[in-house]
Amino acid sequence: MLNSLNKKYPFNDNLKVNTRSISSVSLGIFLFLLFFQPFEVQNPDFNNRLIILATFGAITLVLLTLFRLVIPSIFITAFSEERWTILKEILIDLLFVICNSVAFAFFARYVGRIPMTFPIVINIVIISITAAAVVVVTNQFYLLKKKVQKLETSPQDTTPNEPIETPKEIEFESENKTEYFTLFLEQLILIKSANNYIEIIYKQNDEIRKKLIRSTMKSTENLLQKYPEIIRCHRSCMVNKNYIKKVSRGSDGLTLNLFDYPQEIPVSRQYVLRLKESLKTA
Repeated sequence: MLNSLNKKYPFNDNLKVNTRSISSVSLGIFLFLLFFQPFEVQNPDFNNRLIILATFGAITLVLLTLFRLVIPSIFITAFSEERWTILKEILIDLLFVICNSVAFAFFARYVGRIPMTFPIVINIVIISITAAAVVVVTNQFYLLKKKVQKLETSPQDTTPNEPIETPKEIEFESENKTEYFTLFLEQLILIKSANNYIEIIYKQNDEIRKKLIRSTMKSTENLLQKYPEIIRCHRSCMVNKNYIKKVSRGSDGLTLNLFDYPQEIPVSRQYVLRLKESLKTA
């Protein structure tokens, strides 16, 4: 159960879509309160009642803006696609529901002069949960539509008998199952051991980048068994054979020169034979 909650969950950071969904939810709350009157607003003046009901919508607008726009724009790394998970999505939605319910209750009691009965408290919580759920569903529809559009616009110039080779995607995960990192096989250059971590060196947008994940070389090697392109060449290093530019022999044994990576990679004697056999099949 916990492992499934730590799975990656796409966070929608599209400003236009978020602004539109937040505004729609806030307006919807105002209209719902206006037409269905779930709260007993103790104010004889109609205009004042309108202002009170509109303020409920404004409270939701402010809190959704805070949780969906302001905080993600400040903590960009935490809300990135690599780090955002189902558990984090549930927690931020739960935090919004709590804050929105408390704000509604305080405003209703001390400004709207609405008696806090049990049915009204239940209505407040249901409205807050509904607001969060509508935003989540709207974002998921947008992300799904984006994926469909991407598939529709993908090139279709292959012949019917030619199999379409999909890029191989590798998903790394930390030992405690709290951190996930995904990249395509053709991006991966090499993996190095770094104490209790592995250092993933990869290429993205013509730049060489590094990523540390708490894991061991042994578990990483087991994870990558289904990728014959990844070769173990040293007890502390694995390389993508597609990035091997030259194999050199020196006084200390074989070394590898890689494309886009300046340092030479040593080859341990125990891995020499495996390396040669793998390069023959390249």
